[in-house]
Amino acid sequence: MSIRDALDIIRPDHIAFGSGAASLLSHLALSLAEHGDAVLIPAPYYAAFDADLKIVAGCIAVPVHSSNPSIGPTSDDLESAAAMAEAKGLRVRLLLITNPNNPLGTIYPPALIQSAIDWARSRKMHTVVDELYALSTHEGGFESVIRTLNNDLRNDVHHVWALSKDFGASGFRIGTLYSKNQRLLSSIANLNIFSGVSHPMQMVVQELLMDDNFIYGFLDNSRQRIRYSYKLCIARLDEMVIPYVPAKAGIFVYADFSSLLPDQTFGGEAKFSSLLLDAARIIMTPGQAQHDRKPGMFRICYAFVTPEVLEMAMQRLDKIVGKIRRWHWDNLNAESLTDIL
Repeated sequence: MSIRDALDIIRPDHIAFGSGAASLLSHLALSLAEHGDAVLIPAPYYAAFDADLKIVAGCIAVPVHSSNPSIGPTSDDLESAAAMAEAKGLRVRLLLITNPNNPLGTIYPPALIQSAIDWARSRKMHTVVDELYALSTHEGGFESVIRTLNNDLRNDVHHVWALSKDFGASGFRIGTLYSKNQRLLSSIANLNIFSGVSHPMQMVVQELLMDDNFIYGFLDNSRQRIRYSYKLCIARLDEMVIPYVPAKAGIFVYADFSSLLPDQTFGGEAKFSSLLLDAARIIMTPGQAQHDRKPGMFRICYAFVTPEVLEMAMQRLDKIVGKIRRWHWDNLNAESLTDIL
């Protein structure tokens, strides 16, 4: 669909810009909730959400745990998380869903998104759907909440997207909010005095989005390169016999290194993370930072570097894994780790 076709469906006066998705999420929390209110987020989730919601708005992110995070939360999971938050004296005001999911790389089916929104509406809550990786899918199968709801967002569903991930343009600092809540849009307009998008940057993005041939070509090439690095990464994980969540979108793999921890605690996870950094110069996001309940889960962001650097990193990771399995933690020392780099 071209931008011209999209404008037949999406009214420009329902769109707001902000200096990145983070600022829009902060503004949404400030506009729709009060200081100390709770925001439910299916876990594991993007580590920066905690700060996005708290620094300005003072909201508290509450993880929603489920038996199978890859499938997504059920209504019972959402109700359980809400009840736990309320038991702590918190008022639950928002539900934040990331689809495709970060860090899992999974895609929630439309039925789950609809069910989550229906649950939120039953509690008179607002739902924010973050679709930052919507155009970075490996195999297709993604459906936007806009299509799921047949563009009937009412006044309580709000769609967030940005150029940062799908276009690799984090430095542009341009995020978009699509909402049919006019009072909310007026609030965002007032708050954007602190985080607006300059006219020159708006003109750059306008030229970019009006060029259909460039857009389709760029995204096709981007998805091919993402798939290449993804396959390189999981091939190495398979060789190491490291379990992972099969990804359908995004730029990361969520892998299970729990069998390699010195002990099954988050302290053990931190030791493993430090070993990777000190011995191999590898950084992976630990599961604790993403509110996972199981120690040893890590997000590998394979698209942050070139395939050549990724291959080098995976070779180093392979060596670390081999040494832990061979020597165990009690026998690891500077001498046994000298050949990692």
